[in-house]
This record gives sequence, C-alpha cells and structure tokens, in this order.
Amino acid sequence: MKFIWIHSLLTPLSVLLTLLFVSSILRSKRAAGSTIAWLLLICVFPYIGIPIYLFLSTRKVKGNSSSAINTTTSARDKVKVQELTPIERILSASGSPSVKKNASIELLTTGILAFGTIEKMIATAKDTIYITTFIFGDDPVGIAMENALAKKASEGVDVRVIVDSLGATLIRHPSFQRLLKNGGKIAYFMPVFHLPFRGRTNLRNHRKLIVVDGKNAILGGMNLAQEYLGPTANTKQWVDLSVQITGDCVNDIQSTFLKDWAYVSHHPSSEIPSPLKSSSSGEILAQVVASGPDVHEDTIYDVLISSIYAAKKSIQVITPYFIPDESLTKALQLAAKRGVAIQIVIPKRSNHRLADFARGSFIRQLDENGVKICFFPRMIHAKAVMIDRSVAILGSANFDMRSLLLNYELGLIIYSEKTLQDVEKWIDALISETSSGISRPSFIRELCEGIGRVIGPIL
Repeated sequence: MKFIWIHSLLTPLSVLLTLLFVSSILRSKRAAGSTIAWLLLICVFPYIGIPIYLFLSTRKVKGNSSSAINTTTSARDKVKVQELTPIERILSASGSPSVKKNASIELLTTGILAFGTIEKMIATAKDTIYITTFIFGDDPVGIAMENALAKKASEGVDVRVIVDSLGATLIRHPSFQRLLKNGGKIAYFMPVFHLPFRGRTNLRNHRKLIVVDGKNAILGGMNLAQEYLGPTANTKQWVDLSVQITGDCVNDIQSTFLKDWAYVSHHPSSEIPSPLKSSSSGEILAQVVASGPDVHEDTIYDVLISSIYAAKKSIQVITPYFIPDESLTKALQLAAKRGVAIQIVIPKRSNHRLADFARGSFIRQLDENGVKICFFPRMIHAKAVMIDRSVAILGSANFDMRSLLLNYELGLIIYSEKTLQDVEKWIDALISETSSGISRPSFIRELCEGIGRVIGPIL
C-alpha cells in the first residue's frame, strides 16, 4: 500500500520533470546526436536520466573566456578578409587569436624527448612556470616533476599548476605538499561534486600546456604521468605527441592559462599577472585555438568540419578515440566519395573499452565508403589532423564529441611548410606500423556498437 502511494506521488512529478527537461534540451544548442541521446535517456529512464542530466547537462559557461585572447600583433593583421583561408575566417569570426610568427615549433614525438624538454624548461625558468594538465600522476614521473617545480618555487619562481578535478579523482595524484610548502600554487578545475547543481560535472579541463617565463611553451596530448613520458622508455608508455613553441603563439597559450587560473582560483583577472608581449623574428606561421565551454563557438569542431569539406587530396586523422557525430561522419564520407584519400589512425585496442564499442559502427560505415581505417598495434594517445599536407591541427582534442563539444581543449594550427613536413614524416611513420581490415561483427558486438553509437554523444 505504501509503495502504491509513493508511486502515485512520484509518477506525476516524474512526468512534469520529464516535460521540463525535454523542453530544456530542445531549446539548447546541441548537436543532433547529443539531443537525441538525452531525449531517449530522460524519456525512457526518467529516474536515471533526470539526475544524470542535472549533473552533466551544461555545455557552455560564463565567467572565463579564452576566446578573446588576440593580444599580440598578427602576422596577417593587415591582410584583407577575402585573402584569409577558410580556417582563418572561422577563427577570426569566433574571436580566436590570429596567425602569429614563431621562431621554432618542434615536435616532441617520444616520452623521453618530452620529459627531457620539460625538465630543461623548468630548470632554466627565471620568473614563471604555468602548467595545466588533466592528470598529474603519483608515480616516478609525477614525483620528479613536483620535486623540480618545488625547487624552482623555493628560488622565488612563480609556479602555478591547474589539475582537472576528475583527472585527479580517477588517477591518484601527489599531495603537492612539498610544492605548496615552497610557495607553489595548485588549483583544481571544476569539482566533480558541488552545490548547487549546475550541470557542470561533465565539463572537464582537458588542456595540456606548460609556459615558462612567457617565452617558451609546450602543448599537446601528454599528461604528466608515466604512461605519457619519462626519462627512459617503458612498456607502459603510450605513443603521444606534444609540441614545443618559441614565438608569438606562446603569448596566446599563456593568456589561456591565466584566464583559466582566474576562473579556478576565484581571483578577478585584474589580480592576475599580464602575459608578456613577446616578439619573434621567426617565420613559422601558426595559430592557437582554444575550444570548450568558455568559448562561445565550438571552434575546433568548426575547423574540422570546414577543413574536411575543403579538402581536395588527402585527410589524415590520428586519435585514440574516434566517436564523431553524424555531421563529421557525413563530411568524411562525402570527401571519400569525391576522391579524397582519407586515413584514420586509431589504436587496435584503446584504454577505454566502451569507446572502442562506440566507434565500431562509425568506422564500419566509413570503411564501406572508401575511408582507410588504420589500426595501430599499441595504445596511441596522440591527436592530429592533417589536410592536403598543407595544414595540420595538433593539440589536446580527440576526434570525439566529448573533446569537441564538452571539454576545455587547446590546439595549434600549423601552416608553415618546414613544420608540416615534420608532421607528415611522423604520420607516415605511424601508418607504416598499422594494419587494416575490419571483420564482420558478431550479433552481440553489433548490438553493443549500435548502443554505443546512440549514447556516444553523451559519453
């Protein structure tokens, strides 16, 4: 009797809340796949879907904006809008930083190279060290990094580190006691559980950047943990990619950090040091692009869509997780049909089994339409897209809807031939290790892949 009474009370409330949240979903600016996934979850399983929606629904926030960080003189500021590339037009309209000149852009293609480069950057720092990372591991690599940072903090260097709260929850991280004791600062991005519920638990800072003295920077896919880098090679280390930059793009990267720091530390931007206005005699053209809830547009997503439709000869995608939406899938499919050679490099098995199921139906569809799916034998965590061998998009964003529509991400678009040749050689070396061929799935796997395709947009 008591159960019937409770049920009779909850049923109208459930219906009312379902209608309310369905209305909210339909009015929100979401991709079609994400909208359908949320509608199905809330309408079919309201008791589960509504609480999840309360925690995970928000996609854009106010308060920190990395979109308007166009603070240094552009290499193309005086070029007429008609002469800009399609990518530059999109980013210009979104308020992203413009193309800048840089003295050097070096690929860090191994964990050993990246670890040594970061160690040297920290050791030579004189004024500031700014770091954002999704994971700061409590392992030999993380401990070595903390010790190095603590030493510089004790010497009076301004050391600030942003760690994502979810990354710190999923992967054990150091206590940072030594760093804090020596004057370093730590901030955790977006608590996983917080009141009031604002749907922001789903919004993670996936950016990886290091800026030293406002003159030297690293961005890319590598977290500060032994799976990504270290002083020696080990069997746990993944294939990944980061880039080291000196030049005017460093200022844009540092501006992104400082705005994120103002947001997570709850300090107004007026209390945050202004980024140095560096100048560069170099000729390497590149462009920083921040994307995420703090940016009005979905900049990296928009760049990918426009680049795929503009491609004439080739498209190469390297990503650990491949879960596109219908628009990206259709763009790749149509590009293949008009004769563009497309290669998608993904790990044969990633570290996320659910993501592998979710990608299944997409890669089969593209494989049937002439896209070459290349399976890398080991875990590859690198993220890169190359279009017509004339532009490369590198950074922290995976080719999935979480990265492209939900996460705070940071990328670098490269236009100069010398650096593009380095990217091309790196991609070709990866592809030489891959295998191709997709077998027909079993009924159970096909069913799992179908479910994965439906829920993929909200993974």
